[in-house]
Amino acid sequence: MTQPRINAKLEVERKDRIHNDLSAAAHHLKKRIDKALAPDGDREGVGLDIMAGITMLGFTFEAYLNFVGPLRVEGWNERASGKDKREAVWKALGLTWEPEQRPASTILQLITVRNMMAHGQAVTVRKEWVAQGTDGELQGLLRNYQTEFDKLTTPEFFAQAYEDVEAVWRMLLDAGKISVIDTFTTGMSGMTFLSHAE
Repeated sequence: MTQPRINAKLEVERKDRIHNDLSAAAHHLKKRIDKALAPDGDREGVGLDIMAGITMLGFTFEAYLNFVGPLRVEGWNERASGKDKREAVWKALGLTWEPEQRPASTILQLITVRNMMAHGQAVTVRKEWVAQGTDGELQGLLRNYQTEFDKLTTPEFFAQAYEDVEAVWRMLLDAGKISVIDTFTTGMSGMTFLSHAE
């Protein structure tokens, strides 16, 4: 049986809080990384998951600023640089940015590696140093040399960045006196019958 055709007024209102989606993606990747790094885990692709997770964390941090900013910063500028947005939010909330201490130091490193990936610029590293050791020890030093990118895409850095981004989020909500429920994506919709269609 077919339904009769009608004329109706449709209404929808949504408040998309993209920071939730980005944070959920980072959390999903964290679970995959933790599972891969377990003693019996399948490590295939874990480095790519770490890169993706770090990217999501970088986006999540900026999305947190873009959520809090319009609520608490007079004259919020969505198009400002990430640094200017962070400074505006910290000032409005009366927070102190301490770049030498966690979580701020981690956030700065996270932004650095996110920018490295976002801009995709090739980097050439040339370094010379004098070292002492056996041939095997010296070969090990060369094998284990890490660039800045290598150091910022490790499982350890990802875990630290995940912890610190979430700590910053809790700090922003607390300082901004923002209820967690107000951070959720919400929506409502309705339909009002007008008449039967001809």
